[in-house]
Amino acid sequence: MKLAERKIELDAKKSKKDIEIAESRFITERFSKAVEQLVTNNNITVVMSGIYTLSKIASDSPEYHFLVMKVLASFIRGKPLEYAPQDSSNSQGYPKVRLTIQEAITAIGQRNYRYDVSGETLDLSRSLFVRANLVNANFRGINLREANFGNTNLEGVDFSGADLEGAIFYGSDLRNAILKDTKLKGAKYCSETRFPSNFDPDIEGMEKQ
Repeated sequence: MKLAERKIELDAKKSKKDIEIAESRFITERFSKAVEQLVTNNNITVVMSGIYTLSKIASDSPEYHFLVMKVLASFIRGKPLEYAPQDSSNSQGYPKVRLTIQEAITAIGQRNYRYDVSGETLDLSRSLFVRANLVNANFRGINLREANFGNTNLEGVDFSGADLEGAIFYGSDLRNAILKDTKLKGAKYCSETRFPSNFDPDIEGMEKQ
């Protein structure tokens, strides 16, 4: 009887292991396909599908979470969120927003920093966030050096521990942003930039333009 029970136990463990291997392979294949959709396709629908898949993987599989964030950060970095319509003589609907970039920004903004890899920093330096929808985004601990947040509502954005040296905040609304332990040396602002109460940009090393 004990031998039979032992065999059942071993078979159950093997089945569980086989399922885990199959699931891991499935996730890997989904991840690889989604990355390919981002980097090799110009079709908006296909790219959006890739972003949705990566977001789902990040949500369901903690071991892939930070890797997905790195892929999306690479996709965003250096790409403008806005662009002019082909008929520039028509001001209606100008500027237009690249939905793929906004969706990737939104996905990163929902990141769970607890899944960050020790010793690694998410790199969004020199990224263009002008007028992006960033409400309540989690940019905690991210490298955002020289990123452009001009004319952007930063309501509830968590910049705790982020590196924002040299970033641009012309006309930005930072009144309800979280700026704990944020590096802001050389960050640019103007008279229209709004800050939290009791926050002194000059003490933080920011430069008024």
